[in-house]
Amino acid sequence: MKIFYYLLHFLCYVTFILPATCTLVDPDRCSKSYGHCRKRCLKSEKHIDLCFSPSKVCCVARMFEDDFS
Repeated sequence: MKIFYYLLHFLCYVTFILPATCTLVDPDRCSKSYGHCRKRCLKSEKHIDLCFSPSKVCCVARMFEDDFS
């Protein structure tokens, strides 16, 4: 029974704790590394997605044909 508990703890560590602490994804980059995670986008950027942090949004530079409203 002890082996079962050790296995359960190991599986929890591998699936939850390890990916959260040793991630290969940069938390300040988003949208395939084209955007930046910020609280508010600049006027020259537009909001396209959410980031890993719920209080931040993904901002990407506007194209020339986009309006600035």
